[in-house]
Amino acid sequence: MKKNLLFILLFLLSVTTNSYADKWQTVGARAMGMGGAGVAIAYGADAQYYNPALLATSSELGSDISLNINAEIETTDKVLTLIDKVNGMIDKYEIIIKKIINKDYANAKDMISIVDTLVALQELNLKNIGATINANTGLSAKLGKLAVSVRSYGSLGITPIVDKKNIGLVSSVDGIKIDNFNAPDTQDKRNAANTIKNTLDKYDLTDSVANLFKLSGKNSEEIANAIVNMTDSAHSTVEEIKEMADKIATDFPNAEKLLKALISGSYKDNESQVLVDAGIFTEISFGYGLEIIKGLQVGGNIKYIQGQMGQAGIMLLKDDESVEDVAEQTFKKTKASNQIGIDLGAFLDISKLIDNDIILNPKFGITARNINNPYFERPEKPSNSKLKWIDGKYYLGSQLRAGLAINPIEKLTVACDLDLLKNKTFVNDFESQELSAGIEYLLLNKKSFSLPLRTGISKNVAASKSNIEYTVGTGIYTFGFCFELAAGMSSNTATFDGKKIPASASVALNLGYTF
Repeated sequence: MKKNLLFILLFLLSVTTNSYADKWQTVGARAMGMGGAGVAIAYGADAQYYNPALLATSSELGSDISLNINAEIETTDKVLTLIDKVNGMIDKYEIIIKKIINKDYANAKDMISIVDTLVALQELNLKNIGATINANTGLSAKLGKLAVSVRSYGSLGITPIVDKKNIGLVSSVDGIKIDNFNAPDTQDKRNAANTIKNTLDKYDLTDSVANLFKLSGKNSEEIANAIVNMTDSAHSTVEEIKEMADKIATDFPNAEKLLKALISGSYKDNESQVLVDAGIFTEISFGYGLEIIKGLQVGGNIKYIQGQMGQAGIMLLKDDESVEDVAEQTFKKTKASNQIGIDLGAFLDISKLIDNDIILNPKFGITARNINNPYFERPEKPSNSKLKWIDGKYYLGSQLRAGLAINPIEKLTVACDLDLLKNKTFVNDFESQELSAGIEYLLLNKKSFSLPLRTGISKNVAASKSNIEYTVGTGIYTFGFCFELAAGMSSNTATFDGKKIPASASVALNLGYTF
């Protein structure tokens, strides 16, 4: 028996060690209510997804049919808020562009908008940030140890890409009037200029800001004087000029790396963008579970998968579209291809294995999905597009997840799942490795009526700045019918298309019947 178990574990590890996959999606309201855990506890039709080995003994619970609907969103580093902020600057920049064309003066509010945008672009330039949106829906049926399902998984990634070279405010042929380098005419304005000068000196930003305004050869004092005089000539009040100076002192250091990367390009040529990459995968899956010996089970799925890949994007400082608009465009022109997928799973119930109840009644499971690394073709880049298009194949890849479940007391189940590999997502350089944990307590557990209460947490441990999501769920089981709901969210928020939303959120609905 030990040799059989060791062989199973080594095989599952070997087929997935060098593979990378999309984010593991939560299927079913029960698992979502428990933070996403299910590899060691799933039953009924849900067992086929979480661990097909569980199909071997789930026949004891009867046959069933189930409809699942799940949706999740995860963001990091408030990326949606930053994208929304930069996108909201477009109208303000249009005004500044007109002033550049007319060789007019920029006022203090214009300068504050410029600083805000530079800071937002710097924050968007950080690695490992983005947003993922995942959803799945499926119809599953379990007949004894056999399960059949039709399920669609949709994944969408939002990636910011920052052009660090072209952030200069002027070109060689036109620019804002910034030509008075003398000391301002009042003490308050001179104080504001001194605040700006000290900031440039302290953070060694003189040459960078000179490049920003095409003022080569000017020192920090001359540049500070010119900025204050320019905004004064644009009829800014003294209070507005002081506010601008304080803004530069506070926020220029936050854009230091971006400013120092500036060479000579004009922001009119800036190609900072948001890329939306996505795929929808529809599976027709057949699963079967087998008990090798009492307490040790194995199982597998064979799947026919149709993948539809889509891609779109917007130029942050040029397009007037929102992220929501471009997300809708992603699936207007897709490329479809078909593949076969294979899943394997194993399950160990120690109490059954030794034929004796032991403390906590521990159970262990491990699941490897898509071990043959199915891949799908991406759509071609549109002609004349400046978007940073992702070409080539998308590998759905392998996923490897382990689960543990215990029963501290009667009616109480505690479960925990962990992705053993870091999985790629549709966000560039952003990986997913979920740690999920939850509990289920059967508040009522009668033959004709059952009412479970569930709660859990989940965390992407591969991304240090990802949010902890808290989940709750419940269900009603009566006369064979099942109705389950679950939801989760983080305590942090983000801004999307001008609206406040949780930085991480999920929802699930399940309808089923057991016969």
